[in-house]
Amino acid sequence: MMDPMFRYFLGFQVSADRAGWLARQLPTVSGDLFAGLKPQLYHLTLCTIDETMEPQLFLRGKVAKAFSVGLPAASPIPFARIVSRSSGAELVTAGSVGAIRQAYDAIVARLATQGIDPMHRKSGLRPHITLGYGTCAFDPVSVAWNWAPRDLVLVESHVGHRRHRVLQSWTLEPPVQRSFDFMADELPAPLLRAA
Repeated sequence: MMDPMFRYFLGFQVSADRAGWLARQLPTVSGDLFAGLKPQLYHLTLCTIDETMEPQLFLRGKVAKAFSVGLPAASPIPFARIVSRSSGAELVTAGSVGAIRQAYDAIVARLATQGIDPMHRKSGLRPHITLGYGTCAFDPVSVAWNWAPRDLVLVESHVGHRRHRVLQSWTLEPPVQRSFDFMADELPAPLLRAA
C-alpha cells in the first residue's frame, strides 16, 4: 500500500499575531536536522478525517453540511511550555483538557451525521501545537498562554511537503461566560433563592 499524498484534518488555526509571538518563544535550535514551521502553519489538530492518493473534491461539502447545525463554543486551552520531542518541537498543555475534549466530542458527533469518522485517535486526544520537525534538544521553555481559538479549519495537507491549504474556516462562538456569585451576600434571601 502506498503512503497517502493528501491528508485532510480539522484543527484550530492560530491567529497571525499569536503565531508570530509563539515563533519568537521557540529557543534557537542548532543542527541541520531541525526545521521550524512557518508561523502561518501553526494549528492545533483535532482529528484527521481522510488520507488519500487523490484530492477529495467533495469532502469540504460533507464537512460543511455536518456543521450546518452549528458548532460548539470555543473553550480555553491552557498551554504551559515548549518542549523538544524526538520528532520536533511543540507547545504542550498543562492540567486538564476536559473542556477541549467536550468540544472535540461535539465536533466528532456532528461529523458522524455525514459518515465521517476521525482517524488515528487510539492514543487519545493530546492537544499540542507543532512548532517544527526534526531532531532538536533544548530545555523546556515556560509559556503561560490560555488560548481560546477563534477559527475551526478544514485543511488539505500535502504530505511530506509541509504545505497546507485551508479549504474552509468556521468562526467559533466565544467561550461561554461562567456565572459568578459576586454580591450574593448583599441580595435579599428571597431573591437569592429565586436565582
